[in-house]
Amino acid sequence: MSIVKRHLAEQEERLVLIEEICIDTGALVLDVATDEIYFSADELACKNAYVTVFQAWAKGTIKGTAEQIFEATKSILED
Repeated sequence: MSIVKRHLAEQEERLVLIEEICIDTGALVLDVATDEIYFSADELACKNAYVTVFQAWAKGTIKGTAEQIFEATKSILED
């Protein structure tokens, strides 16, 4: 696998894991009927999502640099 494909695969995996954490913490809401994801208005849930994501990163569950983790979480929660 080329280095570019490996980096893209790592980024995709990182985004999926962070999105799952954001849903679990209530920062994002999954509508199971439509399979759509919506933003939550709950600021505390968003803060908890950042904390939980960085805890997962610290445990090695999510790979990447701190900056990559922050930027990925920010892009998921603020876009």
